[in-house]
Amino acid sequence: MADGVPVELTVSEPLPLEAAAGDEFSLTVRAASADGRDRTGLMLDVIAPDGTVAPRPFAAHQDGVSETGTIALHAPAQIGLNVFRLSLPAHEIAGTRYAEAALDVPVRVRAQATSLAAWDVPSPVVAGRRFTVKAGAKSTANRPLAGLAIEIRDAAGAMAGRGQLGATPWPGTDALYWTEIELTAPPHAGPATWSIRFEASELDLPHESSATSFRAMVVPAPEHRLKIKVVEQATAAPLADVELRLGAYRGTTGPTGLAEIALPKGRYQLSVWKAGYDAPPRPVEIGADAFVEIEALTVAEEDPDARWKM
Repeated sequence: MADGVPVELTVSEPLPLEAAAGDEFSLTVRAASADGRDRTGLMLDVIAPDGTVAPRPFAAHQDGVSETGTIALHAPAQIGLNVFRLSLPAHEIAGTRYAEAALDVPVRVRAQATSLAAWDVPSPVVAGRRFTVKAGAKSTANRPLAGLAIEIRDAAGAMAGRGQLGATPWPGTDALYWTEIELTAPPHAGPATWSIRFEASELDLPHESSATSFRAMVVPAPEHRLKIKVVEQATAAPLADVELRLGAYRGTTGPTGLAEIALPKGRYQLSVWKAGYDAPPRPVEIGADAFVEIEALTVAEEDPDARWKM
């Protein structure tokens, strides 16, 4: 045989392989010939799609098959089907000549993903007034996103606000880059929705862009102030950290059991919540500044997750 004894190259992983751009993936290469020769120590060339060559040795032999260890490779930045070529040059073992062997290994490369989040969204927001939200983006590859833009649009698709991601990730995260964006509430009361978009085309590694949305309740401008004091029924001791709700309006009592909530005139249902206490909802009509005192009864909390009684 002029070219030598044929050698077959195979990989242990199903083909095509799949990986996100820039991510590491691995494969194990096997070489076998009809006579079952041991090729431990021979070098295999792994040729990347860009032509880069990385020699890797065969490290083990069993049952007539020589095998490399796990070969770690990185997916290229080119999206779509990419081909790595495995090449074992012609060689000789104990006087027997073996032919060159090659195998193409297709790898399906996809873009890295991104995710978006919005938080510290005030609700309610006052019609026609400015408010701020925090918005952040993250790359699944933990790529730095500083300086890239996040856009917020209103329900009609008009640009509502834009911000550049800061240089430092949000505390406690690896790579959630964030910014604060100022918006203007719609002029009319009711629920409102904004959409957020992060465009990832400027990144050095291909990424998918991402989008999400958030909602807030828009309310008329407050006209009056309601002062609320919450005390323990039996002792009249003030209760701090009691959560208050009047429709879309929220408040929390301070150390003296007092809270103050600005709201427009109208009828409301005042609900209170604090773990270990109970007080029935109370109707409140606001036509001027007002004061309300609530007596809360100490109770054994049967359901620690219970919040508001409707």
